[in-house]
Amino acid sequence: MENKANRKIDFLKNNMVYICAVAALLVPDFLLRYLVTPKMFGEPFVTVIPTVMNLFWIGLVLYIFFALLPRRVGRAVFIVFTVMENTLTFSNYIYFKIFGQFFWLSSVGLVGEAGDYVRYALQYIDWKVILFTLVSLAFMTAAAVMWKKPFGRPNLRRALYTLVPVAGIVLMNVFMQPSLFGVLEDDWDSWSKPRVIYKQFTDVNKSFDVAGLYQFVARDLWNTWFPHNSYAADEYAEVDKYFAEKSKPTQNEYTGIFEGKNVIAVMMESMDDWLISEKYTPAIKYMMDNGINLANHFAPTFGTGYTFNTEFTFNTGFHTPKSTVTAVNFSSNAFPYSLPRLFKEKGYSANSFHYNSPEFYNRGIMHKSFGYDAYHSFMKYGLPSYAAQADSNILKNDKIYKDMVKGDKFFDFVVTYSVHLPYTYSDAKLDLAKRNHPDLVDPNMDEETNNCMLLARDTDDFFAQLLRRLNDDGLLENTVIVAFADHYAYGFSNSALLMKYSREAGSRLLYKVPAFIYTPGIKPVTVTKVTQSADLLPTVVNLFGLNNKNYYIGSDAFDESYTGLAYFENRSWFDGKTYYVPDETKITDKNKSYIESVNKKVAESIDVDDIVIAGDYFGKRK
Repeated sequence: MENKANRKIDFLKNNMVYICAVAALLVPDFLLRYLVTPKMFGEPFVTVIPTVMNLFWIGLVLYIFFALLPRRVGRAVFIVFTVMENTLTFSNYIYFKIFGQFFWLSSVGLVGEAGDYVRYALQYIDWKVILFTLVSLAFMTAAAVMWKKPFGRPNLRRALYTLVPVAGIVLMNVFMQPSLFGVLEDDWDSWSKPRVIYKQFTDVNKSFDVAGLYQFVARDLWNTWFPHNSYAADEYAEVDKYFAEKSKPTQNEYTGIFEGKNVIAVMMESMDDWLISEKYTPAIKYMMDNGINLANHFAPTFGTGYTFNTEFTFNTGFHTPKSTVTAVNFSSNAFPYSLPRLFKEKGYSANSFHYNSPEFYNRGIMHKSFGYDAYHSFMKYGLPSYAAQADSNILKNDKIYKDMVKGDKFFDFVVTYSVHLPYTYSDAKLDLAKRNHPDLVDPNMDEETNNCMLLARDTDDFFAQLLRRLNDDGLLENTVIVAFADHYAYGFSNSALLMKYSREAGSRLLYKVPAFIYTPGIKPVTVTKVTQSADLLPTVVNLFGLNNKNYYIGSDAFDESYTGLAYFENRSWFDGKTYYVPDETKITDKNKSYIESVNKKVAESIDVDDIVIAGDYFGKRK
């Protein structure tokens, strides 16, 4: 017994360095896969399979570090590798806490945006991420101290040992192929099948669930370096069929009622529906009550970069693909039916405006791709960054206003910024809002709520100034204001309070946001059917009598045949009555047929959307 115990002790002593090295690399995966991401599937797809994948990858990299590299080099590379994995894990943890999903590596190209979030993100650092990061680094330190060479000099035979984990990774990939097990990728519920999710690799959370940290990173890197944006002829043919079968646009009482009028489209950063009130947003409330109010409008978030995603959808009529950053990857796409191009066909000038630089979200190039004559950063007009972020400063600059109303007929796209986080502490735009409206500073209100409402007032001041200046110049009667939010106020840190506000605003979903269309003299109308971001372009096309070939994923809000639907990245959807969430909503004999039909429609729309954008359908097919 004593000899047996001694052998075990000797084994542990001889192999402790390897045990610590493996533990250092396994802990980050455990943190994300077991303590953060919700489990989409049953066993073994979120336990056994991803863990085996992780062990094969860890075995491969550690064999290289220990056996194939010189001792000091191997140890240094191991330390760098472990620190990088922990950094990635730490970032994903915080990102998930804020947005409810992980991020693709391709979105790292938008790291410039993180500067606006650093202080806000700090509040999401909790004991779990600190503890697991420290545990991983402790194992890393122990392994580095005990580091040794397991063999003598590497030779060909030992180098061939690397084929063992490589073969394991290959075999696991083969095992996960849906075709081997009779799983059909075009079934209405294929999104819920682990092998289909693994093969398609488009849903970031589910892909992480079935792949594990290291296989996920490996595949994500491959897709980033070698993006799959080429499609077969039969896939383009499916899109042809989709548009051929899509109901043609029909005339209705709202067709062309604004034909020839100027347009100022305003995408309101983070303007949530619960922020709208007579007290805090009087101008917006007035326009909603006296114009076209899309009372059940939703702004789905697809992929990363939520603001740009809605920006993209409004201008093109399509959601952004989930697995890549559209602003970076699709600037050379053809967008022949984009909104600015349709207005330019009617003799309009088309210009876009925002505070940030042309490089941010690649707007300087992307907006040209959409068809705008130019993208105008408020900072180019001499406004420093801190001043340009406050919406109430925009129209105080005469040069900005004159560029907006330049030409016989103009179409402007303006992105506001004031309601962008932070809400838990003051910045320049919040300080300005407090100075402009000291009467709205309420010490008896929850401070974060009050700050958010004060920032909403700063955006409202922009609209008040816009109405006043257009009226003074005799342009208001001939100008239509189209306004909508890019996303809900996800930067609001008190999630319980955010849910309460959303319910009080009459929303069954957080994604419900304000959207309205206003021009003086229009008969007020409230559209109660569900609409989403992709419906805005077809609706505007109908209202202005633009050339409508209906090559869009959404529908005209005034089309009587359109009953209304909003769908989301995880393929949940809301039709005004039914809110369906995959793996959560109970399916009965009574609702099964209807749910399956809507699921099929949603799946088809998402697939077509991806082929059109990722496959540059209009550039290669039309």
